[in-house]
Amino acid sequence: MLRAAAEVIDEVPGALHQFGEDDEAELMATLLRLQGRSSQVGAIVAADAVDRGVLVGSDAANTSQWISGRLTGGTRLEPKAIRVMASVADACRHRKNTVIGQALLKGSCSVESARTALLQADKVGPVIPTAERDEVLSWFLQVDPALGCDGLTRLTRAIIDRFAPEKLSQDDENLEGTESLSWSTTATGMTRLVAELSPANAAILKEAINAKSAPRPANPADGGRGATKERLEAPSARGHGSGAAFGLNLDDDTTDSPTASGQPVRDERSPGKRRADALMDLVGAGARAATGDGTQASAATVLLTMGLQELLHGHGATTSTGDVLDAGAARRFACTADLIPVVLGGPSQPLDVGRRERLATRAIRVAVILRDGGCTFPGCDRPPGFCEIHHVTPWWAGGKTSLTSSAMLCGRHHQTVHRQGYTADIQPDRVIWDLTPGRMPGHQTTAA
Repeated sequence: MLRAAAEVIDEVPGALHQFGEDDEAELMATLLRLQGRSSQVGAIVAADAVDRGVLVGSDAANTSQWISGRLTGGTRLEPKAIRVMASVADACRHRKNTVIGQALLKGSCSVESARTALLQADKVGPVIPTAERDEVLSWFLQVDPALGCDGLTRLTRAIIDRFAPEKLSQDDENLEGTESLSWSTTATGMTRLVAELSPANAAILKEAINAKSAPRPANPADGGRGATKERLEAPSARGHGSGAAFGLNLDDDTTDSPTASGQPVRDERSPGKRRADALMDLVGAGARAATGDGTQASAATVLLTMGLQELLHGHGATTSTGDVLDAGAARRFACTADLIPVVLGGPSQPLDVGRRERLATRAIRVAVILRDGGCTFPGCDRPPGFCEIHHVTPWWAGGKTSLTSSAMLCGRHHQTVHRQGYTADIQPDRVIWDLTPGRMPGHQTTAA
């Protein structure tokens, strides 16, 4: 029956002219179901084959090779898909992963989601030792399948932040040390950038690009390309339940915009092209700032959501894209990102509404540059163009934006200061750092 079904599928392309629109929609739904279900059943079959000793009697060295050896004729499957299926099959053979095997039998989770759940459960287990592995796995399997592997990964970070925020900070600090950026030339002459960034730095990049990549009206005189004029709405703060929200409301309207003649003209750039243009705009702005008067604009606009108590007690925050950041990154953003902070408590009651002036003004920034000359952390020689303005007494601990509460720090040492809770004594002509952990105002609760 399965072989007959495969033959029928092979005949479908030549018979498409016989299908109506409704027939094609039903056909696509059936093909998608077959594709997802076949990978689930494939993992179960591979696990059963290994248990029966089929692998031992073959020339394959492992489950992945055994699956690859079953590809016949013109069948093609990505090596990554085979590796994922093999790893899930191997895991299903263990009693501790019975929940995953049952989910695959029922068809309630994809093979990719099963693989991610297995990996993330190993990270969550040590954080909640009282929870059974089956219970932890069931948490991940209850996540909306539409969220995919990203949703499962975010759940892991949220759980770790809830039960062991210090571990999340340590993990992210380790990730920052392994960040990389590389590029290569493609066959078409294009350059491909490949970046692996920690969650905090990735959040800055994604928010900055998203803010500048919204569709813009096209100018016929420019050959139909998007106009260069940016359209921004007034800043607005948006709360999410009982938490703190920081953000700038950018015009993300995707509808047509009228030209001078009254005729709507679409922004014909693809989403990828808009993001590429936004990246180049950001690079150009950074280059102009570095070669100009030495001042630096604020970092990207980042929307963070957290409760006041979570902020004070060292828990992380969630970005508008759902990424969970550790407490150190959240507090660093409170210093540098272009934010509109609204700290909420109880049933969304405003406790403190900040303003854009919470960031260092141009005059203060220039004065700090003249006084500090670059990163003030002991032993660091990074110039002002690579530095950010740090609030010695953070705004969330009652600090104010002033020359006597500001110090220059490079990105790396800014992270270090917030994670370790260092403080400093601001002198008229220099900054003296106290590298005793936990001395930063408001950081004692985190250290405890």
